[in-house]
Amino acid sequence: MRRSLPLLRALAILALCLTVAPAHADPTRELIVHLARAPLGVSDARSDARFAARLDALGLTPLRRLDDALPILPAARSEPPRPFDLDPTRFLLVRARDSIVALAACTALRADPDVVWVEPNAVRGPAVLPPGFPGDPFFADSRQWGLMNLGPAGSMGGIAGADIHARAAWAASVGANGLRLAVADTGVDPDQPELQMALPGGGWRMELGVNVTADPSPAWADTFGHGTPVAGVMAARTHEGAHFDSLGMAGVCGGDGALNVGCHLVPIKIAPGRTGSATSFDIARAILYATAVGARAVNLSFAGSGPSRLERLAMLHAITHGCVVVAAAGNHGYQDGATPQYPAAYAADGLGVQVGASDPWDQRAVWSSYGPGLDLVAPGVDIWSCLMTYAIPDRPPHPYYLAVSGTSFAAPFATGTIGLLAAARPELMDTDLQRILRESADDIGAPGVDAETGWGRLNAAAALAAVDPALGIWHDEVAGEVFTGAGFDTLIAAEPGPGVMERVRGPVRVERIEVRTTVTLPDSFMSGLGAPVRVWPRVGGTYTTRGAFRMPYWTPWAQVIARDGRSFTLQGFLYRIADTTCAACAGESWLPLPPDQARFGFTVLGPVRRVAIASASAAGRDERLAARPSLFRSATLISGPAGGRITIFDPSGRVMRRASLDGRMGAFAWDGRDERGSTVRPGLYFVRCDRPAGPLLAKVVRLE
Repeated sequence: MRRSLPLLRALAILALCLTVAPAHADPTRELIVHLARAPLGVSDARSDARFAARLDALGLTPLRRLDDALPILPAARSEPPRPFDLDPTRFLLVRARDSIVALAACTALRADPDVVWVEPNAVRGPAVLPPGFPGDPFFADSRQWGLMNLGPAGSMGGIAGADIHARAAWAASVGANGLRLAVADTGVDPDQPELQMALPGGGWRMELGVNVTADPSPAWADTFGHGTPVAGVMAARTHEGAHFDSLGMAGVCGGDGALNVGCHLVPIKIAPGRTGSATSFDIARAILYATAVGARAVNLSFAGSGPSRLERLAMLHAITHGCVVVAAAGNHGYQDGATPQYPAAYAADGLGVQVGASDPWDQRAVWSSYGPGLDLVAPGVDIWSCLMTYAIPDRPPHPYYLAVSGTSFAAPFATGTIGLLAAARPELMDTDLQRILRESADDIGAPGVDAETGWGRLNAAAALAAVDPALGIWHDEVAGEVFTGAGFDTLIAAEPGPGVMERVRGPVRVERIEVRTTVTLPDSFMSGLGAPVRVWPRVGGTYTTRGAFRMPYWTPWAQVIARDGRSFTLQGFLYRIADTTCAACAGESWLPLPPDQARFGFTVLGPVRRVAIASASAAGRDERLAARPSLFRSATLISGPAGGRITIFDPSGRVMRRASLDGRMGAFAWDGRDERGSTVRPGLYFVRCDRPAGPLLAKVVRLE
């Protein structure tokens, strides 16, 4: 049962009403508290009252709950919970009188039975370099070389082709009108014509903007000058004409200048007031919001030292609910480039995509960080983008366009490319996008994957080719089949984890259990047809771990350990508790879950044997799958092979509805409701009909 926290919520609202946090509030006084579930037999009200008194005694004032004032999230909570879903009602931001009180309170709360963990509210800064960097005349006449680099023939010089190959990518995809990309940053200029436009059918290209900070004003306009150019790189309108006295630019996911606007932008302001820094609490709120509104990716060009549990949990929530966090690697390459920058470092666990910066000569920019989890690099030196159309108080006048540098402006190249991929193949999900970006990158560093450039420099055209419409994509989950003991040792987890690991915090003697499952490829997938059949595990649907006896935290993990032309084998680990003296383990035998819940999520991508769409039986039954209308509000009629079993999925792969096509007419009228009878959110859905000859697929869109 989820904890309602009625008293704490009231206190938080009261605190905000009395003293709204100013933009310059000192985050060293703030703590993030992960509240435990109320013990059995203890009422929520009694537990809340005790904890409220505890906060007061420690000199702490409750400020906000993680989901406070975030629109749409309450509706999202109506979905069936997954074993490791983040519950935003259990995360509270509190403030101490000063940093010394905060330090003492942090120590005290870690021993409190009502608290799972507590951590400081970490500060993150934009991953940007000073304007004009590097300032040498050679770079002064820059153009958008990151999209198309002409080498010596261009104004930037460099190496021809040291770019993301945007023109070839646009031949395959320019985005889609129903696609949303979010940008969590200092805000975005709501009137910048490179980004905003009125849509022919009503509404605006930039939509659902929100300020997730404690600002008194809900405005999300850019008052710093970082978020607007980031959004420009990602999705400035393409081929739509000039602005500002014959000036103009193109964005990666910017449409075709006609009916296709490329993508919708969701601006999320995470930096309060006119500042250029954000906290881990507000970053997590932005990630949750982007996921809730259906953004396929959220660009996060902020980085900082020190990990954050809350950021990691928010990224896990996003990746398993259809949204990819694309994070800048940071700009500490001069001194400590290998030092992890957060939240980008969590890409090492498949929770997002970490992007460093390259220059026009296809080299890593010397200031680009390359901590653990670096996936790839993208152009990040002297990148031309748009700025605000208005002046910022206390700041000198600025032009409408400016060359900017930093991993801040490399990350949106990757985010925009994810928009192109999601438009071309909406069924892509979870870690699919990370794997495709990695494996299609151009190797520019030491041969193979290397620490400083990851898999290489982003190649959007190769990424689109890797998901050609002729290739089949199969997502599924399978249970663990073979369980084998793999040694005894003491398990030490630095942080509490999901399931039983929320209670079992100290060292505990365990037996490591290897879990394996062999999956047979469907006959429809065929090797040797010009493209390989590729397989990888997904974070979503995976409930096993790495198997290390010393771990900083728990996160889903699996790997493919063997494969041939017809099958592949997945491996992960669980732990069996072998410590009979462990009081916290009473009644429990397994960490983090029992064997009957061990599962592997995976993706198969490759060429498939195509079945002719024709009457396949003497009875002349229609072997096509169709939905009419494909855009619907109240209901759509799904028709296909009579008696076929259909499954309706959302873009993240969650099953919304299962049904059978009528045995005589081969039809099913879907009213837009899920298995529990709740109306699904507006958006894209996939219909699959399973049959012996191979699956049939169709797409439907439920409108507002």
